[in-house]
Amino acid sequence: MLIHHVIQDKSEDDQTKKNCLIYGNTRLTYSELNRQTDCLAHRLAVQIKKGDKILVKLSDPVAQLLYFFAVIKAGGACVLIDASTSEEVTAELIKRHKLNLYINENFEPPIGKAPILPDLHPQDVFFGALSSGSTGIPKLIWRDHQSWTSAFAAQSQAFNIDKTDTIYLVGSLVYTANLNSCLHIFAEGGAVVIAGNSMPRTWAREIADFQVSAIFMVPVNYRRLLKAMETPVVQIKSIISCGAKLDRNTVQDLLQYFPQSGIYEYYGASELGHVSYLTADESVNYPGAVGRAFPGVTISIEDGTIWVESPYLAPQYRPKASVGDLGRIDAAGYLYLLGRKHGLINTGGVKVIPEQVEDILLQCPGVAEAVVSGVEDPIRGQKVCAWLVKSKASLKSCDVLAFCRRKMLKHCCPQKIIFVDAMPLTANGKIDKIRLRREI
Repeated sequence: MLIHHVIQDKSEDDQTKKNCLIYGNTRLTYSELNRQTDCLAHRLAVQIKKGDKILVKLSDPVAQLLYFFAVIKAGGACVLIDASTSEEVTAELIKRHKLNLYINENFEPPIGKAPILPDLHPQDVFFGALSSGSTGIPKLIWRDHQSWTSAFAAQSQAFNIDKTDTIYLVGSLVYTANLNSCLHIFAEGGAVVIAGNSMPRTWAREIADFQVSAIFMVPVNYRRLLKAMETPVVQIKSIISCGAKLDRNTVQDLLQYFPQSGIYEYYGASELGHVSYLTADESVNYPGAVGRAFPGVTISIEDGTIWVESPYLAPQYRPKASVGDLGRIDAAGYLYLLGRKHGLINTGGVKVIPEQVEDILLQCPGVAEAVVSGVEDPIRGQKVCAWLVKSKASLKSCDVLAFCRRKMLKHCCPQKIIFVDAMPLTANGKIDKIRLRREI
């Protein structure tokens, strides 16, 4: 199966009558989306050839999708980047990765049309995923069609998704997990609603208005949504999350406001695809776990590092790969993340795993969100720094430290605590740790 077949291979009724994409005032059926991307692909094929790598930098998610499919149909590999990316970084990205064409808001496709489009195969590269959370110029992880399409059936099984579903997405399709969720729903024949803006009250209203049945968000956005919820919503049957672990309080609140829904978390990476998944019940019974192996995936631990064998790996990482995550597997087969090899805090020669400190901080009364990272220290080399969002205005640093001293070893306790009104987010909706460290 090829990626663009997710909008082509639909019944005549679905093609012509069913909205597959909703964003603001835009409504597109499968037939309209397929026709518009076909037309654009024939125009692009005048300018690009099979195998060309095309950078797309657009702010409108509908335009992103149109060019994404058109580039692929024309034989190119599409790279989506955030519209706020500076021209300096954009230029360096083009140069470093030898990208062949840059499509931005000012781009005009050729007037002429190529008579035929190239033949494509499941082993052809269709997409370049940007690595997340890095400084400088990100690397690109090239994806072939089969590495994504082969996972769709397993995703449907794991997350209880089918052609009747309408899924709600928040944020840009530049975020690989959002794009994957969108394409997965298209493959099933369902519909996608993309949030009209970044306001949680809008999300709550649109979820109700469009009879959404499934939601995909990162944990920080679920916490924002919950603050805007006023009454339970009963039509939701699947809540899906990745990017970070859902804390117990958030899971409990989600169950309160979406009482008929299953809650599904998964762990994965741009290089690896889906690795593991678990339900809300499993999250309660196996605290801290990120689940058991996704269908078709084999997980092993070598010298404390997680290794993955999977049909969903990016081509350059096959047959077995690791992204440097540390972990363990219990007797029941559940995987636990213990941090990143390169994310450990070295404070006076003692190693501290930030994620473990964050988990304990989130148990502290009055703490709504927590981020832990190492910052430079002239004596220790690094010190443990915690950024916290309060859920109780009266919370003080001394309260947090007293709680930490009861719950963890002395060297793990934050040596610096910073309260913030809200965590800064990257374009992917993840907490921007780089910005937090820069603002100290």
